[in-house]
Amino acid sequence: MKPTLFIALLLAPLAALHAAEPVRIVVDVDQPGHAVPATLYGIFFEEINHAGEGGLYAEMVLNRDFEMTTLPKGAKWAGNLLRTADDWQERKWFGNELWGWQFVADGGARGSIRLDDREPLNDRNPHSLRLTVREPGARAGVANGGFWGMNFVAGRWYDLTFHARTDGAERFDLNVALESANGRDRYASAVVCGVGGAWKEYHVSLQAQAGDRCGRLTLSVNRAGTVWFDVVSLFPRDTFQNRTNGLRPDLAQALADLKPAFVRFPGGAIAGGLNLDNRIQWKNSIGPIAQRKGTMNLWGYWTSSGLGFHEYLQLCEDLGAAALWVCNPGFSDNYRHAEYAPADQVKEFVQEALDAIEYAIGPADSKWGAQRAANGHPAPFPLRYVEIGNEASGKVYGTNYVQFAEAIRAKYPALTLISNQRLKDAPVEIVDDHKYGNPSSFFNAYGQYDYADRNGPKIYVGEYACSRDVGEGNLTAALAEAAFLLGLERNSDVVVMSSYAPLFFHVNDIAWPVNLIGFDNARVVRRSSYHVQRMLASNRPDIVLPTRIEPAATPKDSDLFAFAGLDRKSSEIVLKIVNRFAAPRSVTIHLNGSGPLAKKARMIALHHDDSTAENSLDDPEVIVPRETTFAIPGAEFQHMLPANSLTVLRITQEGRMK
Repeated sequence: MKPTLFIALLLAPLAALHAAEPVRIVVDVDQPGHAVPATLYGIFFEEINHAGEGGLYAEMVLNRDFEMTTLPKGAKWAGNLLRTADDWQERKWFGNELWGWQFVADGGARGSIRLDDREPLNDRNPHSLRLTVREPGARAGVANGGFWGMNFVAGRWYDLTFHARTDGAERFDLNVALESANGRDRYASAVVCGVGGAWKEYHVSLQAQAGDRCGRLTLSVNRAGTVWFDVVSLFPRDTFQNRTNGLRPDLAQALADLKPAFVRFPGGAIAGGLNLDNRIQWKNSIGPIAQRKGTMNLWGYWTSSGLGFHEYLQLCEDLGAAALWVCNPGFSDNYRHAEYAPADQVKEFVQEALDAIEYAIGPADSKWGAQRAANGHPAPFPLRYVEIGNEASGKVYGTNYVQFAEAIRAKYPALTLISNQRLKDAPVEIVDDHKYGNPSSFFNAYGQYDYADRNGPKIYVGEYACSRDVGEGNLTAALAEAAFLLGLERNSDVVVMSSYAPLFFHVNDIAWPVNLIGFDNARVVRRSSYHVQRMLASNRPDIVLPTRIEPAATPKDSDLFAFAGLDRKSSEIVLKIVNRFAAPRSVTIHLNGSGPLAKKARMIALHHDDSTAENSLDDPEVIVPRETTFAIPGAEFQHMLPANSLTVLRITQEGRMK
C-alpha cells in the first residue's frame, strides 16, 4: 500500500471522530465589554515587489528619467554589487546604462543611443538619452516596453509627455506610436512637429485602436541628426479618481474595497534606506515629475519618486482613510548596517519631519502648506499619525525618539505618535509590533495579547503575515491570520491598529515570498488573506462580547477559534469562527442573554476543501467569500462549519432593533 493512501485511510476515521466531538460556543450577549476601535484595520504600503513603480503608480514607462544607474551618495560599485560605506551589499538593478530602452532601426536605418550628461534638463535629472541618426531608413528612434510590457486597451486614451532638445536650430518632426513589442502592429500614432531647440516639454494624446498586453512606446524620426530626450512619461488617461500623475484603477480599487481606517506609508525598510542618502526624502517627491529626484530602491529596482508624498496623502483622502506617515529617525535601516547621523545633526532630520507635517496639514499660507496649495491641494490632508522610524531599536533610537516626539508634540499636539519600541525614559502613546511566521505561530498567537500590560502604550501590529510554509499565500495562511486577528479583536482595548505586509507584488519581481494582492500589467488577484481582512474589517463590531469555546483548549491544541461582538447600529450579534480542521464541524452556539432573535441570520463563509488552495492571476476566484442565510430556531442552535473555513454569522436581536 502506498504511504499516502495509508495516511489518507488513517485520517478519514480520525476526522469523522474529531468532527463528532461535541463543542459549544457560548456568547454572553448580556455582558458587553470594551469598544472595538474603528482604527483596528488599516493597510501598509511599501515600495517592494514593484508595488508602486510598475504597479499602483500608473506610469507605463520604465526608466523614464534615465537616472537608473545613479548610486546613492557614499556607495560604490564592487563588481556587480552596490556597496555602502558601512559594507552592506545589494545586487545590480539594471543590465545596461539605458535599461528599459532600445534603439529602433527600420528600413536600413543606422544610428545609436547613449546616456548623456551634457546640458542636463535640471540638476535633479542630470542624464538624458541621446539619439543619433546617421542613416534614417524608414525610421530610427527609441522604444520602451515598460514594466514587462505595456497594457494597451482598445478605445482607451493615453497621454504622453516628454522633454526634448537639439543643438542649435535643428528641428525634427517626431513620430510617436503605441505598437506591438516587435513593432509590426501599430495601435495609435501621432506626429509632433518642430521638436528641437532648448529643452521643452511636449504633450501628445493617443487613442489605442486595438488591445495588447505586451506593447511598447516608440519615438522616432525619419531623417539624420541628433536629439536628446528626458523624462518620457506615458499614462493611461483613466486613473483612480481621475487624478493626474495618478494610480492604476484596478489596484487602487482593491484597496478601496478594504475600506481601510488608515494607510501607513512609505515604509518599511525604505524609510531608512541602504544609507542616509538612500532614505525616503519626501522633498524629492513633490511637484512636477521633471523636478523629482528618483533613487535606487533597496528591494532591487529604481524608483522615480513619481508616487510621492503628495500622492500618498491624496490616496489616503481618496480612500477616506487617515494617513500614517513613517519618518526617518536619523539613521538608515537597522538591518542593513545602519548609518547614523551625528548627534548634532539629528535636529536636521527632526526639521525634515516637521516640514513634512506642515506640508500635509499646515495652513495654506505657511511655507510648506503653500507648496501643497501650489500643487493643487489648499486644504489639509488627513494626516493623523506619525511613526518615528521603522523596526528601529537601541539606545540611539531612544535618544532620537525623544527629540522627534518633543518637537512634534510641541507644534502638532493633535497628532498621535507611534514608537518602534517601548521606552523607559519617554512617554509612548502607541508601539508598533511586527509579526511574521508559519501557520502554527499564528494559531498559537491567538492569545498573544491576553496578558498585555493595560497600563502601558497601546499596540499597533504594523506588519503581520503568515509568510512561511504556505506556498505563495494559501488558505492555511489566511485561516492562521484570521485566528490571530480574532485575538486582536478580543484584545482591542489595547491593540488598536493592525496592517498586513507586504501589500502588493508584481508577479514578475517578487522580493518577499508571501503578499496580499498580486498583479501583472493587466490583471489583479486578491489572495485569500485579502478576503480574510475584508471579511473581518467589514464585520467589525462596536462592542466586544465575552466568547468561549467549551470544552476549552489551548490555541496549540484547538481547531476552533471564535470571537463575538455587538453591532449597535444594526442590533446584530456578530460571531466569527475559524475552523482549521480538514472536515466540516458541527457546533452548538448558545447566545446567553440575547433576548428575541430574528428567524433568519446571514452567514459569510470563506472556505475550500483543500487548505493548500491558492488564488492566482489565471484563477483568481478559487477562494472567495460566499454569503447565504440560515434559520435561527432560538438562542441555542446547531451550526455546521465548513472545513478549512472562516465563518461570520450576523444574527439580529429583534427586540433591540432601532
